[in-house]
Amino acid sequence: MVGMILPLSGRTKGESRFCQCNTATCNDSDVCYIKYLLRTLVMITHSKRIFTTASLLFTTLHGVLIADDADQARAEYPGGFSRPPSQGKDYNTWADATGPDVGEVKVDPKRLPSRVDNSSRSQFPPIYKQRWGACGQFASVASIFTYEMNVLNGTVADTDANWFPAHFSWNMMNKAENNGSEAYHGWEVAKRIGIPTAKTYGGVRLNKIGMWPNGYGIWREAMEYRVSGYRYSPANTVEQLNEARGWLFDRNQPKKDGETIGGLFALDGRMGELKKVTKTIPEKEYAAGEDVWVRWGPSGYGHGITCVGYDDQVGFDVNGDGKITNDLDINNDGKVTLADWERGAYIVVNSWGKSWSKDGRIYLLYSAMIDPTWKRGNYLGRVEVERYQPKKTLKLKLSCNDRSDLRMTVGIAAEAEATVAEYEISPLALNGWPLFGRSNGGHVPIAGPDDDTPIELGIDLTELFEKLVGDKAANGKIFLTFGRADKSKVEGKVHECAIRSYDKTGKFLSESPLKIEDGTFGESSLKIESVIGEQKNK
Repeated sequence: MVGMILPLSGRTKGESRFCQCNTATCNDSDVCYIKYLLRTLVMITHSKRIFTTASLLFTTLHGVLIADDADQARAEYPGGFSRPPSQGKDYNTWADATGPDVGEVKVDPKRLPSRVDNSSRSQFPPIYKQRWGACGQFASVASIFTYEMNVLNGTVADTDANWFPAHFSWNMMNKAENNGSEAYHGWEVAKRIGIPTAKTYGGVRLNKIGMWPNGYGIWREAMEYRVSGYRYSPANTVEQLNEARGWLFDRNQPKKDGETIGGLFALDGRMGELKKVTKTIPEKEYAAGEDVWVRWGPSGYGHGITCVGYDDQVGFDVNGDGKITNDLDINNDGKVTLADWERGAYIVVNSWGKSWSKDGRIYLLYSAMIDPTWKRGNYLGRVEVERYQPKKTLKLKLSCNDRSDLRMTVGIAAEAEATVAEYEISPLALNGWPLFGRSNGGHVPIAGPDDDTPIELGIDLTELFEKLVGDKAANGKIFLTFGRADKSKVEGKVHECAIRSYDKTGKFLSESPLKIEDGTFGESSLKIESVIGEQKNK
């Protein structure tokens, strides 16, 4: 089945690919092409729809592209749900990615199959049933990040060692309460500090909101699994749709040899009054008996879901005229666009369990995303992942009564006699996650709500130490400060602290403990200074 209705431009006379006469001397290839499409469409289309299809094909023959305007595929930041507002309008979320950006590759829709379902791949994790308002993280991390990391690693998502948790990133920004999140929250956590495996973390989801993991090994493992870049793009036009289909098929990077593995998208749908927009495809239609969303819900809040593929043949008679068309102005806006299409749908995986909508999946008409009353529902979020090996880390055992008002810095200087740092970082997790604005870890103890125990964690110092070269990196000075935000009443204690070194493969080399006289801080800040390497390595 041809994936989309295509223009005839670019095909040459004598093309025999569609011609029944199967001869290179055919001089009527345009007509043969139409005959081919009609023959193919007859196999999947009810007879009463043939006239409409024929009209569309002949219109295309004469050069008028129905349901297509000139709006190009492109990256876009439509609002606060697509990247952290704190980073400003010039923040390029794809800057560190290696793959082509949205719109850089011209898409040939003729090479795309009519159906792609990446949830059937071995790299895709189980369909989860979310706990609390973590849908954004079940989509962006537990589903998409897991899939992408398995594709990258050449592994299979059949064990918790190859799954990634929704709650690790969620608990970094939910204020230790049952709050929602955006997909980018998970991708930024993965970009800045990484995501541990579900096996090490203790599961894809936890039994209590707001808990931070206790164990250096968990934080150290997280550093290895990262996001290199992410993007949002609109899907309002045929060209934008084809770019999205290309990403789902092979990331718009066709290979001559080897298996083609496409990507996924994060969606934000409106879920109120779903019964009004959830339809069952009737008998004798393609995919009969399956459920399809013909629009976003007319009310309610956003809900993070995962787009795993598409099917160009799925359709539904939205306007009830007895036909399934892509060439009629069914929304009465005076033009025919993608918003009028009744055939063609994304394949969506929800996080409401495997029994929801039969198997946890549902179709979403291409046109359903074009909803002027739900702007964020018109965009697709994609991600690129990478493996990373830290060479220098800080191993820290810390207690604190308010993790969001905690303030910590790590600095280094080239000279052992230095009194101030030359270079300094402020670890996001231990500074209230300023990247996320008002979304943070909550004003609770560092371990989590109602838990005053200290936790052991890790901070990546590789980039900081790379500021120093040669012997200076081994013989300089490190500065740690622990304090609190203005007007806060934070109190805490540093119990243990050490610098750990690894080789480029991640093999542990050494640990240099830092001497702590009195680890308490609160009204007075705590400063720990040490010559790098002066402590005895373990």
